[in-house]
Amino acid sequence: MCRFIFYLGAPIRLSTIISEPSHSLLVQSLHSSCQSVSLNADGFGIAWYVPEITPIPGVFKDITPAWSNINLRQLARVTKSGCIAAHIRAASAGAIVNTNCHPFTFRNFSWMHNGCIPFYNHLKRDIYSMISDSAFELIKGTTDSELLFALFISNYEKEIGYIAEKAKTNGTVYYSTHCALEPEEKPYPSNINNTEVIPKVLQLTISQIHELLLQYELKNGLLPKSTGSDGNVNGGNGSNGAGGSGNSGNNSPNRDTIMEGASLRQTNSCCKLNLAVTDGFTVVATRYVTGVPEAAHSLYWSRGSTIKFDDGHCQLGRSTDSSPQSKSYCESLVISSEPLASDFQCEPVPVNHVVIGNSSGYFSIEPIN
Repeated sequence: MCRFIFYLGAPIRLSTIISEPSHSLLVQSLHSSCQSVSLNADGFGIAWYVPEITPIPGVFKDITPAWSNINLRQLARVTKSGCIAAHIRAASAGAIVNTNCHPFTFRNFSWMHNGCIPFYNHLKRDIYSMISDSAFELIKGTTDSELLFALFISNYEKEIGYIAEKAKTNGTVYYSTHCALEPEEKPYPSNINNTEVIPKVLQLTISQIHELLLQYELKNGLLPKSTGSDGNVNGGNGSNGAGGSGNSGNNSPNRDTIMEGASLRQTNSCCKLNLAVTDGFTVVATRYVTGVPEAAHSLYWSRGSTIKFDDGHCQLGRSTDSSPQSKSYCESLVISSEPLASDFQCEPVPVNHVVIGNSSGYFSIEPIN
């Protein structure tokens, strides 16, 4: 369980979401409203964009708890951006080290994840095999979240027909302590319509992970059993269903029966993918779970005029039409794991839906197929 906040709109100080609201990211790191994990103390990270300087985001991460890091407060107080991705971590897969802190960045993309991939240690070899050589370079840590990001980048580069240039070598060895000496990464081409491309690629990435999980569960008899229309119990057993070694005749469940069983996964066996990815101008976020909807992590959205706060109260001035179907211009968009204040006007993202927004004011909420 982690928490994240994403902001896209008119430039604001980072502190506007990091420390100033009554339920800011700092408060959430110490007192999350999540009943299962209220403490998010395994590090934090923030990525912000200043496009007039560079399309590559600035990043600040540390493994200390966000609430106790004075450098974070000082940086947030004097830094402004119109695109901010902030994350606090409660570690699941991966050690508590700087390279495992979100947001993960590559070229002009930033990536955050709240959730987990079940049976990750059994699935990661298959995931690695799906990653391109160029995307493999971004992997610095050991988390399922970063590996998922690499898979997304692989799919993105394939979708846009991008062929990465081979790095030129001059014989210089960059050690981890000298990473600041490495040249700045180049952004992806700016003529790509990421408002359409990113959601498509993200849904493909989710589908690939779900399929790997499904095949592993079928092979090992881990899929919950479903009751068919005839009242008989079907699926869920690797010896009688797909991937098993038993009778493959009429006793084998069909795809619909398999997916019905998959939808019955309980909290501890669900793949939970609350994701947020941005290129600095477009943001795409998902609230996704592979089992019962009640197992999904929380995620909220709000849009309107410039974000404002007063003595801990936090508001976005409301637009004339803030419904999910509206594609009219709207100055600011906030996507967050929890509301920024008790009076913060926001709506929950429907389970298994994707939120799409960009700096031109486009906004849409669509189902994940």
